[in-house]
Amino acid sequence: MRARRVQTSVVALLGLAVGCGTAYGSGAASGRPLTQRVLKAGEFAGMKPSTPPKVVTSVAAWAQGNKSAAARFRKEGFVAGVAEQLVTPGNPNRYGLSLVVELSSAAGAKAELTSDATSNGPWQNFNVPAIPGATGFEASGPDGGGRNVGFTIGPYAYVVGAGWQGGAKNAISVNTLRAAALLLYRRVNGA
Repeated sequence: MRARRVQTSVVALLGLAVGCGTAYGSGAASGRPLTQRVLKAGEFAGMKPSTPPKVVTSVAAWAQGNKSAAARFRKEGFVAGVAEQLVTPGNPNRYGLSLVVELSSAAGAKAELTSDATSNGPWQNFNVPAIPGATGFEASGPDGGGRNVGFTIGPYAYVVGAGWQGGAKNAISVNTLRAAALLLYRRVNGA
């Protein structure tokens, strides 16, 4: 039963990357478009985007038909988001996610990150000391798992995640995930 929940958790978080719309824009107020606020090919465990990043500006499209999620996004002040699904060439059992959501305020971004880190669990937490205020959350079983790092910068909430099936040989280590999240953090934080 636990392995089934792990797969469901990974699918729930990664599922956000599927079915997102194609509107471009947003993020311009800070000088960096949303499509440049996600990882690029090769920046995370040799993975690459399965499709070019696309900005979603519709709450309904972002929530993918989930009415309670849509209500939460509206309350948080959803502006736009990019959910980029990452794939490992030659290994369909190892995948990732680089996600950014722009909200109307820093408080909205923190609320969104809290929701991500507490929904679709149960999650085990781990430290991400190099990124101020970041949270690490993971779930795994003998057949697969998911591991994520989330952080906020102003009105933006970010999640870098990894998922795997087929046993531990396909897992992404916590240190590899932390390194990818730190790379993204430094780029979008201007460090």
